[in-house]
Amino acid sequence: MVRLLYFVAYSLFFIFALLFFIPKVSLYHQLEKELQKQKLVFSNEEAIDKPFALTLHDIDVSYDSIESAKVQNAEIALFVFFNHINIENIELSDMAASFLPLKIESLDIKYTLLNPLKIFGSSRGEFGEASATLNILDRNISVIVVPSELMKKNYAKTLRTLKKNAEGSYEYAKTF
Repeated sequence: MVRLLYFVAYSLFFIFALLFFIPKVSLYHQLEKELQKQKLVFSNEEAIDKPFALTLHDIDVSYDSIESAKVQNAEIALFVFFNHINIENIELSDMAASFLPLKIESLDIKYTLLNPLKIFGSSRGEFGEASATLNILDRNISVIVVPSELMKKNYAKTLRTLKKNAEGSYEYAKTF
């Protein structure tokens, strides 16, 4: 029993030490290279390596050489059993102004090994609130939007493309 306790303690210590000392900025730059192959480019960011997280400031996001968004803060916390990405103060490109409000206050993305086939997300902004579930196995995404008054008033055309629920929220579902 004591040996098992030592084994568990040493294993946990090793995992936490690995997470603490892993070069998170280098891993981020490798991820950036992989995303560039998909035409998604992050630029002008400042990366700060924290003990158990990576913080990014002032990110310019471009897709296919088109400036798409500016992100003020992003924090990526990768643990073995629970991973969390928190993005704050997103301002979309003016190209999206005819579809939805441009300011997004926060975006949270969570992945856990307790539910390994799903990725969960939630967002809040001028558009209202949204929650999303990405099912990796079934290859589908479901987004539920609770629109703000601004969204209902100025972006009714966008809301018509979504399916309205009985509770007054709107749903988007897509298989890819």
